[in-house]
Amino acid sequence: MISNLLAAYIGRQISLPGHFEVSVVLEDARPLSGDDSSGYECRVRLPDGSLEEPVISAEEVASIIGAGPQTSESVTPADAEKLRLLIESARIRLAYAHDEQFAVSLSGIRTLPHQIEAVYQAMLPQPRLRFLLADDPGAGKTIMAGLLVKEMKLREAVERILILCPAPLTIQWQDEMLRWFGESFDIIFSAVDQQQLTNPWQRSSQVISSMDYAKQEDVRERVWQQRWDLVIIDEAHKCSARTVSGGQGREPKVATTKRYDLASRLTGHADHILLLTATPHHGDEDKFAHFLRLIDPDLFPEPHRLGNQAAAIRKDIFRLGKDSPQFA
Repeated sequence: MISNLLAAYIGRQISLPGHFEVSVVLEDARPLSGDDSSGYECRVRLPDGSLEEPVISAEEVASIIGAGPQTSESVTPADAEKLRLLIESARIRLAYAHDEQFAVSLSGIRTLPHQIEAVYQAMLPQPRLRFLLADDPGAGKTIMAGLLVKEMKLREAVERILILCPAPLTIQWQDEMLRWFGESFDIIFSAVDQQQLTNPWQRSSQVISSMDYAKQEDVRERVWQQRWDLVIIDEAHKCSARTVSGGQGREPKVATTKRYDLASRLTGHADHILLLTATPHHGDEDKFAHFLRLIDPDLFPEPHRLGNQAAAIRKDIFRLGKDSPQFA
């Protein structure tokens, strides 16, 4: 009996071309008389949720049964490998929320207690990093900077990174960032810079360069015109400035080096700053005061304007010791 076969389609989608332009869900069907040839009165639900009661002929019922149940769309099984990669990428992206030292696990290096303290207790908690990391030679300042870079990238806090260091150390920085942290940096020097048709300072998002090359007048504007999320300056004490007398009762003024000018422009515009040095203080209070202004010119006043008051402000900040958000 056709009626018995049609009953099997209750709750399924069917197509009724003469009645509706879209597929409908058959909710009920009963013959108009005891004879199947008289047709059927059906109750169907349209995609918008409304109900209709069309009358269909025996021939239409036969076509429905012959065509089989309609499906709204075909379902393609997901690629298992792509699904695994999607889940793995989400796990890595959110891993820092469950492992506070995830960069240590990724790098596989053996960190020392003072490195963990500096990066995870002093630097990372800062919403806007302005930091001077002063430690003895060989204490692993490069490792600490690499941990900071990796953790901030895992948190999607930085994208464009600039590292300035002495020319002999550019290869070392590039090698250690790639070997220990899997972060690839481009080294920009004169041969690379002058032979490129496009601006490499703009094209590359992770750059290493020597301070002495970047400070050159025909280069520095292209450096500081870029937006850097994080700027790291190694041997930062070489960016020096000093107060000189104005002469004949004039107000003293500041004499700066090209390194200091470049560092000042970069630190003034970058979101996050990390200065690395083993010798921040050479016994010259005036130069040291100007050097500290690279961290935050609003916090550290100009020494030639406030004199003893500027020194008192510095001492108050230094008294914070390990609780200082600017130093370690």
